[in-house]
Amino acid sequence: MTDYAAIHDLMTSLAREAGDYAVARLREGIVSQQKGQGIDVVTEVDVVCEKRMIERIRSQFPDHGITGEEHGVVCNPDASLQWLIDPLDGTNNYVLEMPMFGNCITVLEDGEPVVAAVHDSVSIITTSAYRGGGAWRNGIPTRVGSFPDLARTTISWTQGYVVTMDDPWVGRVVYDLQQSFKRVLGTWSPSIDWGLIAAGRVGAFAAWKNELHDLLCGELIVSEAGGEIWKNDSGDLVIAGAPEVVAKIREVIGV
Repeated sequence: MTDYAAIHDLMTSLAREAGDYAVARLREGIVSQQKGQGIDVVTEVDVVCEKRMIERIRSQFPDHGITGEEHGVVCNPDASLQWLIDPLDGTNNYVLEMPMFGNCITVLEDGEPVVAAVHDSVSIITTSAYRGGGAWRNGIPTRVGSFPDLARTTISWTQGYVVTMDDPWVGRVVYDLQQSFKRVLGTWSPSIDWGLIAAGRVGAFAAWKNELHDLLCGELIVSEAGGEIWKNDSGDLVIAGAPEVVAKIREVIGV
């Protein structure tokens, strides 16, 4: 039987260590490079944090598989337990010295998320969960909130880098959501959004064609915090959060 608690302990330690390193390095000045053909960027901090995570995981769990956002598939691609690592979530914010960045770590067992952590590096808050064990904020149990007044509720929206800025569907959907809720956050850092939902401060998160390493961790955390996860047939649209807010987003979007 898999020891989820042991994996969780290592994961939360890795998240905190990477967050502390990113904050310390930010004071020294950061140089970024374009990543791929789109608008994403990468820094030395992304690479160093991921390398450190990989080394510690391999030391403690040598039979586990690891895939990093920067290094790709590292080892044991056929293992039943697989780590997904985003060592610096919100890199575009980071290079602007905006205090909204963190990291996302997930362990999958036979393709399903079973342990997850997201870390807010500036606030030093780790939100985590494992299957059947509930969700926590810095070790304190946490639950999604209740939002009886949806017009005064804040939600979050994100979209993957494959989505173009002039996508007419996205433009319409975001506009409609802005008319239906108090505020639609676009933090560019899902680690921040997932933590706010699990803390009961944000009602739900809608993600369109987003990267899996930013989604799977949050889906498990929200589920273990008592929230609801809804996906369309293609899996391109994910809505997660308090059930009443998820239902309202679906109504507004028309799905």
